[in-house]
Amino acid sequence: MTINYNILAKDYDLTRITNINIINLFASELPLNGKTILDFGCGTGNFMYALKKLTNSEIYGVEPSEGMREQAQAKGLDVKNGDHREIPFADNYFDFIYMTDVIHHVPDLEMMFSELCRVLKSDGLICILTESHQQLETRFWVKYFPTTVAVEKRRYPKHTRHCQCCPNCWTC
Repeated sequence: MTINYNILAKDYDLTRITNINIINLFASELPLNGKTILDFGCGTGNFMYALKKLTNSEIYGVEPSEGMREQAQAKGLDVKNGDHREIPFADNYFDFIYMTDVIHHVPDLEMMFSELCRVLKSDGLICILTESHQQLETRFWVKYFPTTVAVEKRRYPKHTRHCQCCPNCWTC
């Protein structure tokens, strides 16, 4: 089953909230003020919007879904069309790149890491937030729909890993 994010975009924000603990985690690893930041797979821009309000950084997003981009842009956010194959920014542009619940949508991780590292400054950081297989097993709806666990485990990487090309990559 393919999910049509252009259709979901209108109601997406009703089910997604920004977790301030994640923003605090970012800030604990990197002073965010005055940085150039990319939200890779930003969806409707919830995390971007929070970072824009809390910092004086340049915040950009990349999102392949037109509907999601339009919702983010309606919030006054700078979101460009792109994906793991092509991030529409210059080499060595970002101090910090993050993605939240995105990696399981990416069909070619090597290509994604290559593109992320291309646009990341040599002293920049990457943070990938996703759910572990153990977390997938403890979702509240598993009690009612136990077969979803096997499906989700096929979509989510079993192990998070640091990318090969940048020594400062860290995962959450």
